[in-house]
Amino acid sequence: MLTYLSPFDAWIEAAYDSRPGKPCRVVDASTFDPREMVSNLGGQLNVGLHLGWAACDGKLLAKPSGDLVGYMALQTLAVAAADMEDIEFTLDARNRKQIDLFHEKAGLFAYSESLAESMKWGEQRLDQEVALAMQNVPARCKAFSADINQIAVYDLEGKQWHFVALADLKTDSFS
Repeated sequence: MLTYLSPFDAWIEAAYDSRPGKPCRVVDASTFDPREMVSNLGGQLNVGLHLGWAACDGKLLAKPSGDLVGYMALQTLAVAAADMEDIEFTLDARNRKQIDLFHEKAGLFAYSESLAESMKWGEQRLDQEVALAMQNVPARCKAFSADINQIAVYDLEGKQWHFVALADLKTDSFS
């Protein structure tokens, strides 16, 4: 299961991933029922937490289809049979630390506030902001995992992309 910190990043992914015959929609986590996934995985819920976009030397990495490449942290949640009716996903301390360090290194000290404000946007505003972010993509290049040396995030306030070197994020909690 792929999760996003904000509807904004989920909409960017959907915008790139959608095409005729293959629409992609964003689903609010509160409306998603992961019980079948948990049952199929023996009581575990594996989650890919989208942190940002994979990049190399100031260029966002793109798949041959043109889709951007997300950069994720993985988290596994153990779900007891008794908890199947009320599955609650929360960020573990390690992933919270990763997110905070990433936004700090990107110079986005008010990211939490910007994120909270964007959660109030309706679909029309999200469409407009995503379109602007896509127009402002500085460059894209073919995706090769060995080339990833940065993670990119879009600054909702400044309307620009920020790139953080993976070397600047080397801690015990960031990989």
